[in-house]
Amino acid sequence: MDTNFLALAEVELRVKLALVKQNSVWQPVRWSVMELLPAEAMVTDLEKESGVFQNLVLRVYQDELQGYFLNLDAENPCLSFLVRHPDEDVSRLPTVVDVTASYDVAARWMDSNENVQTLPMPGVMAAWLAELVQARYQPEPKRRRRPQSFVSPGERYNHE
Repeated sequence: MDTNFLALAEVELRVKLALVKQNSVWQPVRWSVMELLPAEAMVTDLEKESGVFQNLVLRVYQDELQGYFLNLDAENPCLSFLVRHPDEDVSRLPTVVDVTASYDVAARWMDSNENVQTLPMPGVMAAWLAELVQARYQPEPKRRRRPQSFVSPGERYNHE
């Protein structure tokens, strides 16, 4: 079943993957998501020599509004990329499988031991996403914690 009909909005992006040298005997280089560009951005010959470009679609879903809210509420909102290497060989060119702005989705990917890389969310995109979240998301109100009847009133909040 195609879940794209559930998306509230989508944005086309282009990411740049490049080899990064590391100071490691076991892994001297690794592929990393280095730059985020609009999908229609022109790529110069010099840029082509220094990396590989891949187009993606960032979809915003109604059921992930809390995750977007949490990401935007962070000090440095970011986009998270799900990166997979062929045959799990980190020296080979990977594929960026998906992108999300949801804190919750990125956390699920990490909990599944996926390779998740991040880039800072551009200010224009953060403003667009914040406007969408503000229009559609209502955080659940905090609920009053019921008193523990078996504890005397003076000790109730010392036993947490």
